[in-house]
Amino acid sequence: MRTRCLVAFLIGLSFVAGAARADDVARVRDAVKHSTLDQPGTRPFHLKAVLAPTYERDRTSGRTGEVEIWWASPTRFRREVRSPEFHQIEIVDGKDRWQKNEGDFYPEWLRVMSTELVRPVPPLDEVLRLVKVADVKRTAGSTYFSWNEMSTDGTVEKAIGATVAVTDQTGLLLYGGGVGWGAIFHDYQNFHGRMVARTVGVGSPEVTAKVVTLEDLGDVPAGFFDAHAAGGDAQLLDTVIFDELTIRKHLLRMQPVVWPTVRDGRLEGTITATVLLDREGKVRDVGPIVSDNFALNDTARNAMEAMRFTPYLVNGVPVQVRCRITMGFKTTRPPGVENFEKPQTFFERGRTLGFLAAAKASPYVLRAEFETGTANDLEKGEYEDTYASETQWRREARMGNSRYIRSRNGDKRYELSEGPSAALLKLVLRVMEPIPALDTFIESDWKIKRDSVNGIRTVRVLTGYESADGQLDPKVRAYWFDDTGQLVQTHFQDIETQRSEFEEYFCVRIARRIDVLKNGKLGMRIRVTDVSPAGLLSTKTFKLRGHDWTRAFTDEVR
Repeated sequence: MRTRCLVAFLIGLSFVAGAARADDVARVRDAVKHSTLDQPGTRPFHLKAVLAPTYERDRTSGRTGEVEIWWASPTRFRREVRSPEFHQIEIVDGKDRWQKNEGDFYPEWLRVMSTELVRPVPPLDEVLRLVKVADVKRTAGSTYFSWNEMSTDGTVEKAIGATVAVTDQTGLLLYGGGVGWGAIFHDYQNFHGRMVARTVGVGSPEVTAKVVTLEDLGDVPAGFFDAHAAGGDAQLLDTVIFDELTIRKHLLRMQPVVWPTVRDGRLEGTITATVLLDREGKVRDVGPIVSDNFALNDTARNAMEAMRFTPYLVNGVPVQVRCRITMGFKTTRPPGVENFEKPQTFFERGRTLGFLAAAKASPYVLRAEFETGTANDLEKGEYEDTYASETQWRREARMGNSRYIRSRNGDKRYELSEGPSAALLKLVLRVMEPIPALDTFIESDWKIKRDSVNGIRTVRVLTGYESADGQLDPKVRAYWFDDTGQLVQTHFQDIETQRSEFEEYFCVRIARRIDVLKNGKLGMRIRVTDVSPAGLLSTKTFKLRGHDWTRAFTDEVR
């Protein structure tokens, strides 16, 4: 297997994280305002969009329809939304509103879509406040501003992530989402100075709106914006967003949730989801479940769907309510099922047992050689890990005229990548230290079971999809630990590594041989050739001037 084939193993994620700066807030504000039709100064328009499920698997969801808007100003417009189960015409003229509804429940996906088409980030002031303290990550040409939105039942609390993403090259919105709003935006076109997304995706199952008409408003019939026309509904149908503690005051008595036993994951934790209540207080929609143990998600969903509330009134009129529901769980293993330790425990123990840097060994230099290719076309390279302390180290892989280096000197981190084989060399560093960092995964995503590797009794810790016959999805990450806690095999990025010939150095058992396989075929073999005390090290060893680097969103620890 040639080098160019091995490079295909890699999945390139290049995130840069840090605190949002003031100019980031300006970026988000400009991106939103540049794409918002529903604001002062927009040319009056007529918009029509056709809605359908984004994916073929959701064709039977019933999420089809149309949104049509005739807009003269932010306080004067007419909107019509239509789906198989609901049809609404609404007129806004200043402080006056008029509605005609067919159907007693306004689906949330349809309501959100009708807003997102003209106002991509409805709670803009609140979002800008949160962007000031958001986590910032850059990947694939976009910048993501992320924060957590907490909810509590009064006893336990749980976070759901919220995000706004801006495409770096265009400065336009790519995605935004929080409780009660959110969409992904594509196919921008200019409309009198506004850059309007002509393809908008909303919800789960996702619905895509295709804007088929966006034109100047033109002439409209007399009375078209008359909010006092005959035939309107006596009561308006509105959806409001409230915090969980407020809504729980309206929760009717219910039976305690009976949690089933679970084979994997946490036995105690928290679950949350966003729900929509109709005007009678019935739960009509439950959003994606965020859980400390996904095996309990169906039970949680059923419990939320069974909840009943007294109607919530605004100015004496019942409204639909969008809110969060949070609940704690506590359960047990089925009889005869082993109760494993947490994934974090396996990872930390495996790291300490098998990797010198994690064990905080005395300063050392570890050297290895690797081979890749075929007997007739073999390429060789070298790996070197120079370690002085947790905050002063250098890792380097070289092959031909290519090299890849990561290093750290105090608070400064560096990365150097050069030559045609740099991507492959980056993989070498990952293979040498494959156990993921604790700040890069959600513990509840992992499943644990007993397994066997080459006749060795192991515990497998895995996240991702596994078929009934044991076939692993390419996106699976899995790690096998023997009974001592030693890492003996991994699977990530559709690559398998096998670790063997363990030998003790400085009280750490290092795998002297690592085989890297793709589809069961050997693609690379790494052999540790030497580990020795580092002696006196100059700080120049760890500095790579001109190659400063902020830790990428990678599950590598170093």
